[in-house]
Amino acid sequence: MNYNTLMQKKLPKHIYNLLKSIGETGQQMDYNTFVVGGFVRDLIIGRQNLDVDIVIEGDAINFANEFSKAQKGKVTSHERFGTAVVTLPDGFKIDIATTRSEVYSRPGALPTIQPGKIEDDLKRRDFTINAMAINLKNDEFGELVDVLDGLSDLQEHKIKVIHEESFSDDPTRIFRAIKYEQRYGFSMDRHTEGLLNFAIDRNFLSTITKQRLRNEILLILNEDNASRPLNRMRQSDLMRYIHPEILLNNRKLGLIYKISEMNSFMPLPFLKANEKIDYALIKLMILLDGLKEDDVIDVSERLVLSKKYTEALKSSIAKLPKALFTISEETTAPSKIYEALNGLPFDTLIYSIFKADKSTIYQIMLYLTVLRDTKPIITGKDLKELGYSEGPIFNEILTEVFNAQLDEKIETKQEAIEFIKSK
Repeated sequence: MNYNTLMQKKLPKHIYNLLKSIGETGQQMDYNTFVVGGFVRDLIIGRQNLDVDIVIEGDAINFANEFSKAQKGKVTSHERFGTAVVTLPDGFKIDIATTRSEVYSRPGALPTIQPGKIEDDLKRRDFTINAMAINLKNDEFGELVDVLDGLSDLQEHKIKVIHEESFSDDPTRIFRAIKYEQRYGFSMDRHTEGLLNFAIDRNFLSTITKQRLRNEILLILNEDNASRPLNRMRQSDLMRYIHPEILLNNRKLGLIYKISEMNSFMPLPFLKANEKIDYALIKLMILLDGLKEDDVIDVSERLVLSKKYTEALKSSIAKLPKALFTISEETTAPSKIYEALNGLPFDTLIYSIFKADKSTIYQIMLYLTVLRDTKPIITGKDLKELGYSEGPIFNEILTEVFNAQLDEKIETKQEAIEFIKSK
């Protein structure tokens, strides 16, 4: 089956031309070139996916260097794995690898890699729907390579493993099976689901590194509608790998769904130019809601979380509830709102919008849109000019004047000076 016409119709012109160029470079070097994996899967079902993964029957690094020269790009190569990344002048990245076979020495271990043909490369992949390739060779451009009948499974909406040891070789495929099943509304075939449940019961996930576990969890949290795969994880008793005390109820699933909706309303009016919401982190805060601070520290260690993640999660558990209680009254003064929320990590503040009662959201939005950007109209230099000596009283005066400014009791520098003198 040839997909050249579909590629011309569905792909952005620059991506189509890029694939043609890859095929031409391969032809010149006498290498067979293929685009593989999720790009092919999503092209066939009509879902845009511009993650271009290329495999070469030949030396991938040599190919990447030649192709990069022709495109005036840059190459980052990894000799050990026979892979390279070409970054084009516009910043677009292409992953390039030598076709290979893999052998796993034990469950959860990284594989031993050997060069192979395209058929070997497809047979090492996780599921049949991800084990298709499209030939980029000039005279065969667009031809589907489907040695495992992945197209039939794609048409039948089936998630199917390629071999019996799939989950044993790489237990992270447990998360990927759930992710693809819920993203596309597919279902695992009976055999695959049986192997998955066996792998979960035998605790195969305990054989992988903390970093790989973290990466798969974050990928699920980054799904457009993460509530679906998370609910499937709950049903399969997989939340314990994040923390055994997590209670994922319908309220939390509903909040996570709302987070996904929020993502579609970008840009949000209170975001500064350098700010970007980490939606995976917000969803993780929702998952951990109700745990103790020590439990959050345990989660951080289990998943080897970054300092940013750890501090934001700890703040959501230890500091945010008190802050929300402080500003819960509609009559709360702006200075009190500022005092309660200032210093909380940005993502914790975004999470607070979903955790707070409706009556408190106005106070949070006031802080995000106005209060946090307010600059003091009086500085320490001004106090010196008024005759004050540096000391503890400096901070007291500056804080009191700033609070009066936030509460709109003073609006100008002269009013601030009069305020100080009256005190």
